[in-house]
Amino acid sequence: MQPKEPTRIFLYNTLTRQKEELTLREPGKVSLYVCGVTPYDALHIGHARAFTVYDVLRRVLTARGLEVTHIQNVTDVDDKIINRAAEVGVSAKELAERFAAEAADDTRALGMLPAHLYPRVTDYIKPIVDMVQVLEHKGYAYARAGDVYFDVSKDPQYGKLSGQKLDELEAGARIEPGEHKDDPMDFALWKGVKPGEPSWAAPWGEGRPGWHIECSAMALELLGAGFDIHGGARELIFPHHENEVAQSEMYLDGNAFARLWWHCGVVQVDGKKMSKSLGNFLTVRQGLQIASPQVWRLFYLMTHPRSPLDYNEERLMQAKSAWGRLYSALSTHEAEPYRLFAAATANGTPNGSAPDNAAVRHFRERFDAALADDLNTPIAFAAIFDAVSEWHRIHDDDLARVVRGALEMLGFTFEVQQPSDELGELAPRLIEMLVEVRREARERRDFKSSDNIRNELEKIGVLLEDTPEGTRWKMEM
Repeated sequence: MQPKEPTRIFLYNTLTRQKEELTLREPGKVSLYVCGVTPYDALHIGHARAFTVYDVLRRVLTARGLEVTHIQNVTDVDDKIINRAAEVGVSAKELAERFAAEAADDTRALGMLPAHLYPRVTDYIKPIVDMVQVLEHKGYAYARAGDVYFDVSKDPQYGKLSGQKLDELEAGARIEPGEHKDDPMDFALWKGVKPGEPSWAAPWGEGRPGWHIECSAMALELLGAGFDIHGGARELIFPHHENEVAQSEMYLDGNAFARLWWHCGVVQVDGKKMSKSLGNFLTVRQGLQIASPQVWRLFYLMTHPRSPLDYNEERLMQAKSAWGRLYSALSTHEAEPYRLFAAATANGTPNGSAPDNAAVRHFRERFDAALADDLNTPIAFAAIFDAVSEWHRIHDDDLARVVRGALEMLGFTFEVQQPSDELGELAPRLIEMLVEVRREARERRDFKSSDNIRNELEKIGVLLEDTPEGTRWKMEM
């Protein structure tokens, strides 16, 4: 049998508004830049969704055999940081350090791979100043009263990423008090110093970078022009990413800044934008009190990464129940290391020495195809749940090992969680008592009470599995 060609990977490019085959600047290597945190407050579940999505994208590309360089910036000087620091009576640097450290702890708690580098704006002031100088020298920027602005009118393609027309954008734009720009659509590359704000020396006087120039300068400094993938939340398309494209490509004399823009959908809460003013703001740390990292990862991935995701407690509990089914079926099997989209060997085995039978091949074909099609995680999980159902029917241990390996490749873990220390040795005895009460309810055909006990136990991480030998329980991780 002739080896098969590796499956091609397609991602939706926001810039061209179509799915495109992922073609790399350098064969075998992927350069990925993701807009990271502005550390002025705690990380929330919207941030976590975006970072989980790019964590999974990185894992999928790595499992494809590609070498990924993952850069995720930290915007450690910004209006929000300065304003919040003034409110709480600390320096902007102290506030940024605190919340950047918390964000790192939170993403670690969620099981994310650390980025290869977390560049901070304050460490890249010179490249930023140099880039602004070049834009001014080329006539794309102008200085006014210590500020420097990008002249949007000089970019004939402005609006190409967001799909908005300049005349439509200008209709709702205005010049804020204290700004000295010539046109409402122009945006700041450098901001002149104000009392009490952090500042650095520059040819236009003391000041600090504008928001958009920071990512352009750091991405170009670390990855170079024409890097492969630029990521970030969909809400950043305009103005942040639109302005990144404009200033970067004018700086590069019209050459491409990033080859492909792949955006993650935003998170809403019960159909509304998440905000503190509405009282629907859920931090990562609060979220981890409700459900495990595995449940949150599944909750995020059961919706397409580019689609909006609406959070409510019922949907999270559905994800918790779904993870319980996967954990119950697969936790006792060793994982088979999973490699994606690999070319077949001469004997037709799709993954080297991995198990190969009809059930395994059917699962792999569906799972691999879904991830190769714009990282379609809902379809990939449909393949996983169907494979688990098939395992319950045929008890094919090879299939279970491969499916567990696929889940671990996506970042899931199957470590056993011990009962809470608050209950100590008493916890297992109490659980056994509830299992017995549930058994008696089932014998009476009181299925409502039986289901209530199962559901309440699931809420605290106890998973039940009914077998011919009786009911077994496990702690969810």
